[in-house]
Amino acid sequence: MDSDCVDPDPANTVANRINTLLNSSGPGYVLKLCPNREYILQTPIYFAAPNQEISTEGYPTDDSRATLVVDGPVANGTGHTTAVDGTCVDCSNIMLRNVQINGARRVAPPTSGGANIEMGGGNANQTVQFVRSYDPRGWSCLHVAEGPFTCNNAVIQNNDIGPCGVDTFQEWADGISVSCKDSTVRNNMIQGPTDGGIVLFGSPGTQVYNNTIWIINNTLLGGINMVDYLPWQGNYSNTVVKNNTIVGGYATSTDPHNDKLGPNQADVIIKIGIAVGPRTWFGDRYLANTSSNGVVEDNRLSGAFGYGIAISSASNFTISNNVLFGNSSFIGASGANCSKTVAVPDPAPFIYDNTAVGTTLQTEFQLVADASSLSCIIPPLNGDYWPFGHDPDSFYESSNATQYSTISPAGVVIGVFAGVVALGVLTWFIRRRALKRIEDRRLHAAKRGLRIGPESCPTLTELVLGRVATLVKKFVHTVAMSRGLSEAAATAAGGKIFTFGSYRLGVHGPGSDIDTLCVVPKHVSRDDFFEVFEPMLMEMEGVAEVSGVPDAYVPIIKAKISGIPLDLLMARLALSSIPEDLSLRDDTLLRNLDERCVRSLGGSRVTDEILRLVPNVQVFRDSLRCIKLWAQRRAIYSNVNGFLGGVAWAMLVARICQLYPNAIAGAIVSRFFIIMYRWSWPQPVLLKQIEEGPLQVRVWNPKLYPADRSHRMPIITPAYPAMCSTHNVTASTQMIMTEEFKKAADIVDKVIVGKAAWSELFAKHDFFHKYRYYLQVIASTGNADLQIKWAGTVESRIRQLVMKLEYVDSLTLAHPFIKGFEQTLYCLTDEEVRQVAQGEISDAVLKRKKEDIEGKEGGGEVYSTTFYIGLLIEPRQDGAVGPRRLDISYPTQEFTKLVRVWEKFDESSMSIVVQHIKSSMLPDYVYDVGERPQKLVQKRAKGPSKSSNTSPDMPYTKRRRSSHPVDSTRSSENDVPMSLTPVVEVAGAFAPKDPLEIRSPQLPFGENVAAIAKGALSAQ
Repeated sequence: MDSDCVDPDPANTVANRINTLLNSSGPGYVLKLCPNREYILQTPIYFAAPNQEISTEGYPTDDSRATLVVDGPVANGTGHTTAVDGTCVDCSNIMLRNVQINGARRVAPPTSGGANIEMGGGNANQTVQFVRSYDPRGWSCLHVAEGPFTCNNAVIQNNDIGPCGVDTFQEWADGISVSCKDSTVRNNMIQGPTDGGIVLFGSPGTQVYNNTIWIINNTLLGGINMVDYLPWQGNYSNTVVKNNTIVGGYATSTDPHNDKLGPNQADVIIKIGIAVGPRTWFGDRYLANTSSNGVVEDNRLSGAFGYGIAISSASNFTISNNVLFGNSSFIGASGANCSKTVAVPDPAPFIYDNTAVGTTLQTEFQLVADASSLSCIIPPLNGDYWPFGHDPDSFYESSNATQYSTISPAGVVIGVFAGVVALGVLTWFIRRRALKRIEDRRLHAAKRGLRIGPESCPTLTELVLGRVATLVKKFVHTVAMSRGLSEAAATAAGGKIFTFGSYRLGVHGPGSDIDTLCVVPKHVSRDDFFEVFEPMLMEMEGVAEVSGVPDAYVPIIKAKISGIPLDLLMARLALSSIPEDLSLRDDTLLRNLDERCVRSLGGSRVTDEILRLVPNVQVFRDSLRCIKLWAQRRAIYSNVNGFLGGVAWAMLVARICQLYPNAIAGAIVSRFFIIMYRWSWPQPVLLKQIEEGPLQVRVWNPKLYPADRSHRMPIITPAYPAMCSTHNVTASTQMIMTEEFKKAADIVDKVIVGKAAWSELFAKHDFFHKYRYYLQVIASTGNADLQIKWAGTVESRIRQLVMKLEYVDSLTLAHPFIKGFEQTLYCLTDEEVRQVAQGEISDAVLKRKKEDIEGKEGGGEVYSTTFYIGLLIEPRQDGAVGPRRLDISYPTQEFTKLVRVWEKFDESSMSIVVQHIKSSMLPDYVYDVGERPQKLVQKRAKGPSKSSNTSPDMPYTKRRRSSHPVDSTRSSENDVPMSLTPVVEVAGAFAPKDPLEIRSPQLPFGENVAAIAKGALSAQ
């Protein structure tokens, strides 16, 4: 009978084929893997329905079990880490059995991501049995998550786990990590874990028994850990740890006279056999919070430990009948992470301190002054690990009965370092401390998405981000105190930053904004971010150009710190405190968040997911750098103006990399333009199938949501919840980008056949040469800080103006330029201030410097930002005669209304002007040196049209304001002209052959341009 197991070849499609089978076969499906075969996975395998099973055909329990090898891309500390994921929405009663999982980390540093096996979520009755899991890239060999705190009754049994991680600083990994309540962990062999052998994250009601934890060649921080306060707030009710065996370094037989060097290396220990309470591990991080109501009984410990069982900040625990067997040693030295003011207690079998309240302890426990942060100890120097402090052979040659008789019947030896410390030992400590500092800095950088080599110095960017991280903690503390929290609770509330976008992707260029997410606890509101954090940011040394835009689709604060531009977002989690080791990959963090917080979190989550999903990270980065440069040079790189932002461009490049996994960067770039030009929009671009997820948050679904159906170029984020990153794209910007894709594809074709150079692909845009008519939007104030906010608000609304212009008859396209042009001008009179606010800038004002107006009354500084929209008029219809009219009064009127309803708008100090101009009237600052086309000298037209045209349809630039209704009580010096400059002159030798009249907005007084009170734009 032929086998129906899944063929592992071809390897590059096996994960997709398996996932297709699981998705299409429904509940109860058994996926059979072939014995003695390796399955090379580029992405995780996902359970998809209840009662499914993944197993090796015939259920072998030896090395003939099929092996799933984690082999997806890893770069910059992130990437593929998980082989099997059972956390889907409806995956109760699933089973993973009789397989092997090779995380294939080998000698690489750890990768941010999940465990080899990820189970749990919001499911019940899942089973993992007869599985070997080892060498994880991530933080654990096997993780059962709590999900929305509904995971229950998982069974983890008869597995052989390890080795997991290495004992280098911060490169550890757990054996089994459990946060699912009412679960069972039994009969497992965990050999060679380095962080925790079995780690219980609360897991109330969970039974842990008959497991063996054994180390051979790596020091282990904790055998069984009951130390994590989160996510169950320290609730270990009915959690029982019983009849487990924990074997530390140098375990030997029970007869000391026949002891021989066993398989364990002579330089490894278990720092804490069983750790109970947050303080044993984390010190004062969780303040007075405790672990409570658990049971630890009938466990057996042997070998070399720092501490057998240690208890601190625990309440109502029962610790009884735990025993030592064989030759158990308790040895260690104070490490570089240990407090320099509070000494760690001497190594001992059973210790507790006064923060253990209401606990029932076996009689052997010893009270110590402080049992916190015990994992800071290190193995003793010179390898003195043998229970009697020496190598067994040399011991029996040199020791005598008197020396031996000092050993207690239980074989307990406290490691004591006697005599003077040799110079070599001192040197060792210095080196260890130096390495520790380097590792600390690397860890600090890694937590913020920074890249820093082991021997490099912090860059200015890293220093700036460090200052921001500190400020965020201070901000959270300030808000917490204002809400009435205690000093201790306010300090513990934390706060953390994450970088994302191009900086996190590794394609950040000089001068590019660094996207930074500020994660804060639940007592901090978004209003606090703009009302408290923004002023604190302004007070930082070296900070300039701080601008908050709270009404943006993703609320943002823009700032420059020591010349480094940052875009700061905020996400408020439903947590009372933000731990230092917080990871944003957990979907349950999105619980109870509003849509703006979900969008803010999405940036960081999406960036990490992109890196995980591309087949070759270096090829992806090289290709993305090229595409980004091209998009910037062609002026189509701007999400706020309706083009694509950095994340969208990254996802497009990532998709091409997926389609051509073995291609080099040049081939990716070539195919990018061809495929994007021919893409059948609005067919979405997806890096993976959209996941519904466990939470009540909106997921992009055009079948369900009409707004999603309106997206013109949907590029969908790969992280849950899936969103459209290109909702800003309009009809005009889509047309422009499609045209650019085609041009680029043509150039690349010519490059390939040798008829063009790559430099042609990156030629500068021709925006200011392309159109005859432009709209000029001028935002101005008299205050530099206020101008940043006002200009940012106006820019965020430009897209709305473009969309309204697209409905104007005879207008084919409205093309927004991707940035505004900033000017600071110095005026001597109020009249000059009003003229400058409307874009009428004389040569005298342009040449004037700040010192020219100092000490003079009237006038002052005017800060302006000017945005441009190119207008493409449809061709004249055959047979049409006479001038055409283009009425843009309604779009401009609605736009000015839109920006004026900003809650911080002040009519006395802010101005908004919308006017249309001919290309010949564009200011010099929009061109590079030597780029401006030569102006033709226009002849004055003859006849009455010279000065007599005052019709409403052809506004004359010097028409008096009296043609509009005027409030007679308003001071004339505050009045600003309402009519806009005509874009063409119909008279004269150089009048166009196809006269086109653009109708200016005829608005009520003060509607088009904010009235400027006398002196309001003066320097402040």
